[in-house]
Amino acid sequence: MASLWAFRFLLCYIAILCVQPQNRFTFLHPMHIADISVVGALVLHFLSAAQEGQRFIRLGPATVTALLLVFFSMISLYIGPWQSNANWNGNIDLIVKNSLVLIMVEAMAFTVQRVWAVQATLLLSTLWWVKGGLRLSASGATYAGDRLMGPAVSLIENPNGFAYLMTVMIPLYLYFYQKSNRWYLRYAFLAVALASVYIVLETGSRTGLIALLFVGAFLLPKYGSQHKVALAAGGLIVFLIVGLISPGNIERFKSIPDSIRSFFADADEGADMGGMTQDEQSAYERKMKNKHTWKLIKDYPLFGVGVNADDKAFLDWEKYPFAFGQVHNEILYAGKQMGFIGMGLYLSLMWNVFWGGRRVQKAAKGWWPAVEDLGWTFKMQALVFMVGGFFSPVPWNPLFLTLAGSASALVDNLRKGSYTRNVQASPQVAA
Repeated sequence: MASLWAFRFLLCYIAILCVQPQNRFTFLHPMHIADISVVGALVLHFLSAAQEGQRFIRLGPATVTALLLVFFSMISLYIGPWQSNANWNGNIDLIVKNSLVLIMVEAMAFTVQRVWAVQATLLLSTLWWVKGGLRLSASGATYAGDRLMGPAVSLIENPNGFAYLMTVMIPLYLYFYQKSNRWYLRYAFLAVALASVYIVLETGSRTGLIALLFVGAFLLPKYGSQHKVALAAGGLIVFLIVGLISPGNIERFKSIPDSIRSFFADADEGADMGGMTQDEQSAYERKMKNKHTWKLIKDYPLFGVGVNADDKAFLDWEKYPFAFGQVHNEILYAGKQMGFIGMGLYLSLMWNVFWGGRRVQKAAKGWWPAVEDLGWTFKMQALVFMVGGFFSPVPWNPLFLTLAGSASALVDNLRKGSYTRNVQASPQVAA
């Protein structure tokens, strides 16, 4: 019983991370609902582990990586050459809290059904994002120009982040569409997936569109062969959706080829940004930020310049003037914070999601279709992180680390036969 309630508190905490209702309903602030959820989960999990003689944490690959991430981020916080102080700050808070979520997920999701429950919690929580996106679109509330802003009181901070994280969830919405037994639930999840496509397009995020097209190239053959009628209907709806996209966002998408050419062209550090359009300037600045941040990482390869570096005090503005603030590339930002160690930890977590999903898909093939498709869903989400992460400045976001812990737990559960379904483990899984 303690184990079950510990897991319920953990799911509640994950939902609060995604939705952050205390920011929407301010009367919840003094109630400390997030603190109560995470402390309750930890205390009950400790009691359960003590009673049942189990380990408090499960040292799977994701947990080991998370522990190393916390360890090296603390070292970087204290010895980073650009750290003006070692006080607790937003960056170290993000790393430690999200690493704790990963560790708790891998420890408590010790059956296949519990891993499924974590994904289901993410799905239900992000319905708030879908609702917010549709409502804001209907009211004409935008971030800048025609660009749709996400529900600002949640995990979402800007249109790019909104499009990126919505695209991460689309494979999951389609998974539940395919696996739901009741017809009305199936079409409800399909409608949510199509609404998410509309939201991604209406954000005007070129990152979101590229990630959407990339994952769509894998999603359409997978689900199209099994749901031809739904695919045809969905294609028609997407065609109609495109006609609803605001003209300003259509123009942004048309600039993608020029932005790509500008991004990969030889860097002209003396370029005059005064004559550039906003989109050209954005592409140029991102290119230069990537170039100068990479140069910075090579100058400080071991621990980077610090988790919360003080650029204003230490940055060499002549050597790499664009390496200030956040770089819109997750692996480079991880490298700026913790050098090659941080980049390796980021890639390790990415590999956990992709490799874990691929291994589960292969292991469950032919004997547990629902888990086979769940593994495939993890793999698709990893692909979105790979593409979207190339343009995102938040390498340690909670969605990414939660999925890393879930994928690692799922692999271990299949390997050990940790499930309640009345099936026998195949030799391939038991091996």
